[in-house]
Amino acid sequence: MSKGSRRSESGAIARRLKEGRGQGSEKSYKPWLTVRDVPSRGLSVRIKGRKTGRVHHLLSQLELSYFLMLDDIRAGCVTDIREQFPLTPIETTLEIADMLSIRHPKDPKTGEPIVMTTDFLVIVTSADGGRRLARTLKPSADLGSPRVIEKFEIERIYWETQGVDWGIVTEREIPQSLVGNLRSLQGCWDTDNLPAVAVPQIERIEAELHRALSDKSIPLFQAALDCDGRLGFENGTSLAVAKYLIATRRWDIDLHQPIKTEENLHILIRGHGSTEMAPGG
Repeated sequence: MSKGSRRSESGAIARRLKEGRGQGSEKSYKPWLTVRDVPSRGLSVRIKGRKTGRVHHLLSQLELSYFLMLDDIRAGCVTDIREQFPLTPIETTLEIADMLSIRHPKDPKTGEPIVMTTDFLVIVTSADGGRRLARTLKPSADLGSPRVIEKFEIERIYWETQGVDWGIVTEREIPQSLVGNLRSLQGCWDTDNLPAVAVPQIERIEAELHRALSDKSIPLFQAALDCDGRLGFENGTSLAVAKYLIATRRWDIDLHQPIKTEENLHILIRGHGSTEMAPGG
């Protein structure tokens, strides 16, 4: 390998460190890798986080599903989500790999060791204080790969030395009905995504919708259309507000059951609240 290649890889690490990658918290955190850094075949996504107020860089649909669970208001104990978190300094993972007689991950082009990352470092709070959870996302079908297990072992020992709970999350730990609903509600919590005319009328629309839905024979889409007609809004306005009410938990419903607009919406609790939950253990 040429000296130029070695300088190139070392320079990339130095550049990311200088940019503050992997540093900060909440809104100031910068992921080590962004969607521009990693080929994704269209599976990566940038999404604004409710809890951090910043754009998150998710490199797979599995990461997106888990992120939506972490960022949901019902996961009240989750206070910060740091994706693509670097296992630095790189010397630590190199030493672990050497101790285990395992090949350290390398750049396929240069052959130089690369900084390993954990998909999510999650900060949770509880009555007895706060703690960090390191979570790696992987399709269950990949868990039979010896090379995958080797890299997981480096990662596991790294976090063990840091005193951080580390674990693997597969699609088997992610409730599909819940995630399906969270995907359909993605961004609905943000009033910037509501029709401008609806924002000052949220309370009025909420009252009208709730009254209409008290008739269990009326489906959600019909209640919303009727509300639009009564209040003089364009079709779809009240339905957008209904999704906002669900996303912000003004209306508490069972999200493990698919939301179907062609059916009546069963509102469990009308008001505010949160449930302590740390997805994926």
